[in-house]
Amino acid sequence: LSFAFSIAVILSTIGLMDGFDKSLKNALGNSNGHLSFTSKNGFYSSSLDIFKDNPLVVESTNILQVESFAIVDEHSTGVLLKGIEANSFGKVTNLNIKNLGDGVAIGSEFSKKHNLKIGDQLVMAFASKRAKDQGSAILKAFTVKQIITHGIYEKDLRYFYVDKSIISSILGYETDLVNLGLLLVNNPDDIEKIRKKLQMEFFDDFRFETYWSEFEVLIEAVELEKLSISMILQLIVIVAILNVVAFVIFIFEVKSQDIFMLRALGLSFKAFRKFWVYQLFFIWSSSCILSLILIKLFEDVILKIPALQVPGDIYVLSKLEIVLDGLDYFYVFGVSLLWILLIGFVTIQKLKKKSIVSGLRQEFS
Repeated sequence: LSFAFSIAVILSTIGLMDGFDKSLKNALGNSNGHLSFTSKNGFYSSSLDIFKDNPLVVESTNILQVESFAIVDEHSTGVLLKGIEANSFGKVTNLNIKNLGDGVAIGSEFSKKHNLKIGDQLVMAFASKRAKDQGSAILKAFTVKQIITHGIYEKDLRYFYVDKSIISSILGYETDLVNLGLLLVNNPDDIEKIRKKLQMEFFDDFRFETYWSEFEVLIEAVELEKLSISMILQLIVIVAILNVVAFVIFIFEVKSQDIFMLRALGLSFKAFRKFWVYQLFFIWSSSCILSLILIKLFEDVILKIPALQVPGDIYVLSKLEIVLDGLDYFYVFGVSLLWILLIGFVTIQKLKKKSIVSGLRQEFS
């Protein structure tokens, strides 16, 4: 039980960190496509369609992104309003935003915070730079047409979507003027290579970033922490193995008379060592199987307890999940097997040094 628990703790820790990494990247990819790009001049014209015949790019979409305030019940919240073209945006991302018309799509966390549902109204405040407005805010009422879930707390709280033509009309911009683009590339596995190729090709005009770039430091920190914690948690495995070996030695002390009597009757040390190794393998394999049950219990029960739900504003994601691959199991099971065989070898060598005569004399004394 102690050995299985220690293995389950290590695997769960690794799985939580892998799950965080995977969930974060999936959520970022769902809203950012594979690559994002911005013009070095700030704004650019979407009518150029510069990626139309580029073999590296499958689909592209252009966004007019502005900062605004959403006003609900006299409370204002700063949001990032994205003016999109629904058809191309849906092809590049996995966000199924329907034709919004003159309405707005809001994030799920914003909806929960302000108790908004589809059909409700809110007011958006825009900063105006037009001389006739004398720097005052432009207020525009929108109807909530859709509630979007990105999977990242901050985006679900701050990201709004409207039709691009709406923002252009409100702010008096030209209809083809945009300041952000998203790309879907033909080979996502080589996304970093594609980014570098596009950056070389459009070096003078655009800046390209991968979809996870805004959280790149956090992702690298999680990877480093996973390695360090996995090494530290090996102490738990060692303690558990010492408990296992201590238990086995205790059994041998109780049964040592039988063991030495069998050896006196002809049981070879080689056969006894074989039995010892089989016993260690049995303990290890049983512990590994039991650890899988404990991991399932941890994921399906403990992580679902409301009191243990992580605060999304601190941990980025609103929930955690355990994600493990074959390499994780191989690493943890393999290292635990090495530990138990190493300590088992030391123990059997100690028993080997004890002669049959001394063993029988000890037992019958």
